[in-house]
Amino acid sequence: MKEQLKKIDNKWVRLVVLIVVFVNTGFTIVGTPLLPFSNEEIVVGLTFAADAAAMTWAYWKNNSFTFAAKVADDHLKQMKEGKQ
Repeated sequence: MKEQLKKIDNKWVRLVVLIVVFVNTGFTIVGTPLLPFSNEEIVVGLTFAADAAAMTWAYWKNNSFTFAAKVADDHLKQMKEGKQ
């Protein structure tokens, strides 16, 4: 996955986003926005995306809740420190 992300040249993504935002701003100035979203809808969408990212990140990490998992984490830590 990291190799695929390294291959993506994000300058094109930034350019497309910049053009869309610039054109939408111009149309908004003259009174006809291209993107049919209100500020409130944008806030709700960004909040939802942030919630989804935080939830995914929280559960992606190795969270050890059970006694066996905690013992295994301690064992792994000792192995990494060379105390085994």
